[in-house]
Amino acid sequence: MTTSIKNIHSVFSLNTRLFLNALEELTEAQVKERISEHNNPINWIATHTIWARYNVSMILGIPVQNPYQGLFENFKAYDVTMDLPSLATLKSEWQKASEHLEKAFEQVTEAHLAADGPFKNPIGDNSNAGTIAFLAQHESYDIGQIAFLKKYYTKQAMKY
Repeated sequence: MTTSIKNIHSVFSLNTRLFLNALEELTEAQVKERISEHNNPINWIATHTIWARYNVSMILGIPVQNPYQGLFENFKAYDVTMDLPSLATLKSEWQKASEHLEKAFEQVTEAHLAADGPFKNPIGDNSNAGTIAFLAQHESYDIGQIAFLKKYYTKQAMKY
């Protein structure tokens, strides 16, 4: 693994565990429920997070099949007609996406990290490395939302 991306890799590694911890003890009904018309349900947030993780692997240079391609492009919002996966499928797909991501981190080169990223991001470093740093923050934010909703439903905090 290249030295310049080790810290970002550490965030993704931590998130690999936290995502599953945030889903612990939630029921299928709870992950489908919205606490208001202005909030996304956990299954939407989790599916979006997995979709984004697959995309991180692709940005790092590993071609992968994203099972949720087409669901979230162009900032597509939650729609009650979406066919979202079960809790068990979310956990399984998270594991698959995480395995691809680990391989991608092991294989990426400094030259690839320095190349232009696929989109401009809010942190201002539009290289692949900057885009990956932004997506680490974005993934952490999503997991924080799931953890908040877990506490709302189960009265238990997410464990580190």
